[in-house]
Amino acid sequence: MDTHEGLNRKISEWLARTHPIPERVRTEWASQGVALLPLGERFSAVRIASEVVHAAVQSKDQDRVATALGELLGGAIIYDRRVAGGTYYALVDGHAGAVWACDNTATCLGRGTYLGVPRIDRQRPPGTYWVVPPRYAGDLCPSRSVVGLVEAGRSRLVMEAEVCSHDDSGELKTAASARRPWAMRLVTDRLPVRPPSYATVVLDGPSQTARYTDAVGQVVEMGKHGTSRTTGTASVSGGGDGQNPQPQTQDDQTTDYESD
Repeated sequence: MDTHEGLNRKISEWLARTHPIPERVRTEWASQGVALLPLGERFSAVRIASEVVHAAVQSKDQDRVATALGELLGGAIIYDRRVAGGTYYALVDGHAGAVWACDNTATCLGRGTYLGVPRIDRQRPPGTYWVVPPRYAGDLCPSRSVVGLVEAGRSRLVMEAEVCSHDDSGELKTAASARRPWAMRLVTDRLPVRPPSYATVVLDGPSQTARYTDAVGQVVEMGKHGTSRTTGTASVSGGGDGQNPQPQTQDDQTTDYESD
């Protein structure tokens, strides 16, 4: 039975031989802790934004995410903290890129691309590290499992975007209603329309006024109408020194409304 160290050596050798010059990989691991390996032969890598992964596993806790990814994907996964927000790389079959169908959310990197692969013992931050280290040489994630994770994360992000917040009354608001103009919050419902206090209205011929009656024929007083009466105000235009003012002249007017 292989010891832990012996197993790690086999995994490291398998990874190093992905490169046409394996010794260069070993040198980079020794000096930098990360080596650039070509993709598309032994394995490819699916690049997944951290927000998609965290939404899929419903956690941002480092240990919980690692445990969930190990259970859901069952293969080696690298995490790169250098990119804003962080990026996960799930190692998949080398030919997965040819049939990959989730490029709009997660990109499958294959032939012609290099990936920074950490040394096998780099399993904690800082920098690039194995969030789920390979358990043996060729420990890759099934493509269908990666697709399921991506779709689950994308669906939850859409749901979270639709449910944004609650207003002051506790009513649930959607993203569309949350983006409405702020002044719309000041709009109130129309006042309730009450039934009229009269049943019929007829025109009285002699007085040429409307007569309102209730359901039993009694006249209903609807209130008096106001008439407008214009009154003038006068101002004085004085003389040069104010001792001999000129006669008062009306130069403005106001309108006063009074009830009959």
